[in-house]
Amino acid sequence: MHYQGLRHKHERTRRHRKESNTTYSRLLDKVTFVAGIVGPFTVLPQTYGIFKSQSAAGVSLTTWVLIFVVTFPWILYGIAHKDKSIIVSFTLWEIMNLSVVIGVLLYS
Repeated sequence: MHYQGLRHKHERTRRHRKESNTTYSRLLDKVTFVAGIVGPFTVLPQTYGIFKSQSAAGVSLTTWVLIFVVTFPWILYGIAHKDKSIIVSFTLWEIMNLSVVIGVLLYS
């Protein structure tokens, strides 16, 4: 009985791979990978502003720490599922989020 469950899972995975091998899926994979790389850099203006002015006025430490904390499980998820795009993207997010947290701690 246990074998049937594993066999079903294997067949479902294999079928999904065949179905997701379309031009649209490949393009979407590339676009989301690029977005995953570029997205974290949207935090640069916030980080730059903090470090340039040496002031974190109006920046919530609590918010940025919470963002940092809730982003971390995504790295573990990416590692568990061996998904390179999730690992790279969320690692970059964590670096950028941490830069804001450090800036707030230094200049509050």
